[in-house]
Order: sequence, then C-alpha cells, then structure tokens
Amino acid sequence: MKPTERVLKLIQEVETRWNSTFHMLQRMYNLREAVGAALAGLHTDITPLTSHQLRLISESLQVLSPFNDATVKLSEERRVSGSKVIPLLAMLHHTLEDDMGTIQMEESKAMAEGLKKQLRDKLYNLQAMSIMSLATLLDPRFKKIGFFSPNKAQEAERRLTAECATVIRHRASSSSSNPSSSSTQPDTSEASQPVEQGNIRYIVMVLIKQ
Repeated sequence: MKPTERVLKLIQEVETRWNSTFHMLQRMYNLREAVGAALAGLHTDITPLTSHQLRLISESLQVLSPFNDATVKLSEERRVSGSKVIPLLAMLHHTLEDDMGTIQMEESKAMAEGLKKQLRDKLYNLQAMSIMSLATLLDPRFKKIGFFSPNKAQEAERRLTAECATVIRHRASSSSSNPSSSSTQPDTSEASQPVEQGNIRYIVMVLIKQ
C-alpha cells in the first residue's frame, strides 16, 4: 500500500441519519471484492453477497444518490433559504423520472416509485403554503421556473398580487387616517394614490420577471 493511500473500512449505519444507510451501502459496494475475498478465507457463517444483491445495491445507490447530494449541499450552507425547498424537491422528482429508464430490478423500481409519490405529495403541500411558494417566486434564482408545475407558479403569482394589494391598501388607509401628516402639504406619495389592479400587476411582473 502506498503511504498516500487511504485505508477504507466498512461503515455502520446510524438510525438518526438516513444518509448513513446510503454511505454504508456505498462503502460496501466499493469494497465488494475485498469483502468477498475476506469472507472466503474466514471460518464464518456470514455468506458473501450474491450478484443479485450487489446489483440491487448498485441500483439503490443510483436512486438515492441525488438525495444524498441534496443533503450534503444543504448541510454545507450556513443559511438555508426556504426558497430552495420547492425547486430542490422538484429537481429530485425529475431526476427520478429520468433514472427510471435505466433501473431494471423490481425492488429498486418500487423504491423509486415510492419516493416519487412522497415527493409529489410533499410538493403539493409545500406549494400550497404561502410562505414557501412566495419565497420561491421572489427568489431571483428560481422565480416561476422553480415550481413543480406551471399551474402552481400561476397560483403563487396570484397570491403575491393579492399580498401586494393588501399591503398597498393598508399603507393608503394608514396615511388617510392621519391628517396631521398631510396638513402642511399635499401627500403625493405612492401610498396615497388610488390602488389600481393594473399597477399592482405591474409591480408583481417586475418582481418575478424571468
């Protein structure tokens, strides 16, 4: 062994960290030849993994790899923005769909389909939440393309328009209820002007323009 080579050992999964299972399987698959040779020379009841099991591990790693990458990426950031949640889940769903053509074994197919269903359910709930959908819509990196479906992006756009209208009307109402602020000179601020749907729509389009 060269001095610079790193000695790899098998990894035991941890119940509280899902990706530890991924790392355990990945290390086991990478060391499959060494593990098989070691078991063949030992007097033990542990049987080496079959070719079927190794293939199943390989396809399972293919399915889980994007989830591990997403976990690592978010864990490395000091501040995780809520605007990333919807685009990230949508990306994982699309990746699973693309990988379905290369997955052959029934067990790994069932796992991929189950994960896709959970992602769709999670996306449906998250895109219905104002705080999450508006965060994605207003993020310059994502805007409308960050959503799982165009319909959900349009719903978020209508929600943002309603939010802007509420804020502007509240400011206009506060200004009109305080006459002392306008006793010396006419109030020409934007908040004092009539709220028009077209103006609000223009503001929203400026915010979310691709």
